Amino acid sequence: MEKPFPSLESLRRTMESCNHCGQCKWLLGPKTRGHDFSEICPIHQRYGFDAYSGQGLLNIAQELLEGELQYEDGLVELLYRCTTCGACDINCKSIRDMEVLETILALRAKVVADGWGPMPCHREQARAVAEHHNIYGRDHAERFAWLESSQSLAPESGVAYFAGCAAAYHYPGIARDTAKILNAGGVEFSVLHAEEYCCGGPLWRTGQWEEARKVAEHNLAALEKRGITTVITSCAECFGTFRGFYPRISPLRFEVLHITEVVRQLLAQGRLALRHGPRRKVTYHDPCLLGRLSEPYIPWNGEVKSFGRLDPPKEWRRGAGGVYDAPREVLRAIPGLEIVEMIRNEENSYCCGAGGGVADAFPEFSQWTSNERRREAESTGASAIVSCCPFCQGAFERARGAADGAMDYFDFTRVIAEALGE
Repeated sequence: MEKPFPSLESLRRTMESCNHCGQCKWLLGPKTRGHDFSEICPIHQRYGFDAYSGQGLLNIAQELLEGELQYEDGLVELLYRCTTCGACDINCKSIRDMEVLETILALRAKVVADGWGPMPCHREQARAVAEHHNIYGRDHAERFAWLESSQSLAPESGVAYFAGCAAAYHYPGIARDTAKILNAGGVEFSVLHAEEYCCGGPLWRTGQWEEARKVAEHNLAALEKRGITTVITSCAECFGTFRGFYPRISPLRFEVLHITEVVRQLLAQGRLALRHGPRRKVTYHDPCLLGRLSEPYIPWNGEVKSFGRLDPPKEWRRGAGGVYDAPREVLRAIPGLEIVEMIRNEENSYCCGAGGGVADAFPEFSQWTSNERRREAESTGASAIVSCCPFCQGAFERARGAADGAMDYFDFTRVIAEALGE
């Protein structure tokens, strides 16, 4: 039986069902265009050993449960090199229904519960969130320093913009551009000000579930108190956390929209017009938590019967229902902007390398991963990458700083603000 926070033991069927087919490591055959850019798992591509893959992490989880494997520092480091991007999970489900990512996350939670995890930098993030309500340990009073006097807020609105830690502190331009876009489209919105805490995503994905639950419960209570019916995010991490983690705590009483979806709606309603666009060829990068990991979490409580039959049937999250069309449709509406696709796109997008706490714990591997994605982007002939996640932005900017002549990166909100003439 599945619970909101499943124990590793409850996911034993997934571990026992793995037949080492290798699909967690590679794109499906019909989607490949040759050997290059055919791998889907960053850790397996980088390190090569089976232990560094969805299959390997399932095997490790089972052996820990059965006492055949003991903790050691090297093992814990291996477990935290995974970016928890979910590509293994989606590709596995193209073959059979198993919860690979849920098992990896539950494994991390067990490591934390057993006192072996997370990595020291992840513990520091949890401390920072507890004391300052953001993962950077910055002054909470500065969270909305990005707000400008020219930006119009509607305190009584049922629509709230949730900026998130990364946009609030590291990439305030994303938050400002989002507010400008909403104002230009006539969207009446408010912000939570001091009541906005970290979404909890970085804590959830590093196995610190109870710490993540606390901030999620706070945010849910703050939104309910305000009577919020729609939450808008410009951060893929926040978006995926609202859709994939928060329903584990309480049924959502509000709609969650990403800014890409909002802009598409405003264009369709004639409330925005994109007039300015440089003649530029770009490629769009699908963030993991806006794409394959953004499908709403649907609780299931049932029984696994013979031959793996589920009673009642379970609604599986297969990744195809992520936010893929909205950003592409909007970008194509900008005069002079041409979009070309990478081989690994949509639910088969290759991770930027920033997720799952990897950028903080293993920056060299994170940079290797973002360089690999940048190399794929360059192969399209594009001059720039466009995406919509501040964590992806950080990863690509670090990759750009490490390579001469590397391609530019633009956040979706910046591209739209420029197209509006802002």
